[in-house]
Amino acid sequence: MPPVSEAELFSGDQMVAVFIDLENLALGAGEDLPGQAGPIPYKALELLVRDYGNATIRRAYADWSRPEFGRYQQSLAQNGITLIQVTRFGAQQKNAADILMAVDAMEVLITHPDVATFLLVAGDGDYSPLVQRLREWGKRVVGVGTKASASSRLVAVCSEYKYWGTIVAEVNPAVRAEVGANFDIGDARRLVVAAMEEAPDDSATGSWLKSKMLALDPAFDERNYGSRSFRAFLSKLPEVVKVSKGRSSPDIRVSLVATRKDSRSSQAGKAKSASRA
Repeated sequence: MPPVSEAELFSGDQMVAVFIDLENLALGAGEDLPGQAGPIPYKALELLVRDYGNATIRRAYADWSRPEFGRYQQSLAQNGITLIQVTRFGAQQKNAADILMAVDAMEVLITHPDVATFLLVAGDGDYSPLVQRLREWGKRVVGVGTKASASSRLVAVCSEYKYWGTIVAEVNPAVRAEVGANFDIGDARRLVVAAMEEAPDDSATGSWLKSKMLALDPAFDERNYGSRSFRAFLSKLPEVVKVSKGRSSPDIRVSLVATRKDSRSSQAGKAKSASRA
């Protein structure tokens, strides 16, 4: 099967399948947002299933007989999410939800080839082989999880990885400061420089830069830093990049304040000075 084109991947009407490991999300969200009585609000679920295209398949997995998970049934159902009961027996108790969700995702891969994006709300590293197989088939895989429970191995293999706290902050500004404290803009600054250092020229388009940053770190999201757009995020780094309008396209152009050429000249000058000394 040929890989999905970039145009198809990012079109607003693409077909999306959403799979939610609700048990993993509920436990992690409680740790990420300790002061919130409802760390999985209805509006955040609504944003989740609408943000990446036409979510035709929506499923959530949990043992709904347990009150800590069952309390979310109404919000899930009102968002058109099918509730899948996870029944545990014997040695399979720990991985029951993982196995069931992985089997269903592979079934959708085969029976619904028009699904271009798989949105997996999970943080367990055990999902990594599933993500890798989906991407081998040319699918875009967006992971969603919490800072408390997201496995670095899982984050690394996803096309993108979003943090639940950031999604909640989009619909509940009251937690914006609390969520933002989990993200150091210094890390984003270093990521921008690392990506620009790989640009073929001294400047790059905004779309190229963001794509390269996601390739280097799938967990990058301008919303982690309270920015509504990528351009707004870049405006917070005036000491690092210069942003200008593109001449022949609506896309912005981005360049490092200290260009690579200047950097190389500076390094060469330092090397000469050192040799003379």
